[in-house]
Amino acid sequence: MHEFFDDDFPPGERIPRNLDVTLRAAPGPFGEVVRMTVNGLPVGDPLTDNARSETGYRWHDTLHLAHAVCLGWSPVLRSLAGLKRRSDALADHVEDGGRAIVADESIAWAVFCNARKRGWYEQQSPAPALLEYVHEMTYALEASVRRPEEWAHAISTGIRCLRAVWLHGGGALCGDLETRSLIFAGPVTSSGVLPCARAAGPTSAGSGSR
Repeated sequence: MHEFFDDDFPPGERIPRNLDVTLRAAPGPFGEVVRMTVNGLPVGDPLTDNARSETGYRWHDTLHLAHAVCLGWSPVLRSLAGLKRRSDALADHVEDGGRAIVADESIAWAVFCNARKRGWYEQQSPAPALLEYVHEMTYALEASVRRPEEWAHAISTGIRCLRAVWLHGGGALCGDLETRSLIFAGPVTSSGVLPCARAAGPTSAGSGSR
């Protein structure tokens, strides 16, 4: 990836090039509830599995994070973190608007369901048919320029991080958009200090919801 979709936008409308993320779980009336912070700020609504039995989908924000880090694209993360490109009315309407958000969410659910049936990609890569479907879902959006191998990397990265935080009941993730890497840094410590603590650009002060 040679450039970011938001390079020409003000800092408050760019996905931060470094992301320090925490995901924490707590008991709730319908199972575990997961809360996320990005660069120290709470982002989005608490998530549950929204299912009668445990599925693990409460951790699926890792998939949107992987889209953001590996592809420079996640309308969902932009909406949740207050990073919509409002200085450009057309970009805000098309690339960060409702259809783009639906595409991002649909891709995450399709990937989750596909990975669940294929051993969470531990022994195989995402299938070409899935990559073709994902590409079709980005029709007429900026992410349609991303190549199949870029999507395969994003998908594998997101599922790997999802499985890690699910296994550990939460944790810290470190994202670097320049290197397209999102890694599980370990469980969040009792003091709340991230294992990957470093200087990182803040998100917008705003937070959104689903």
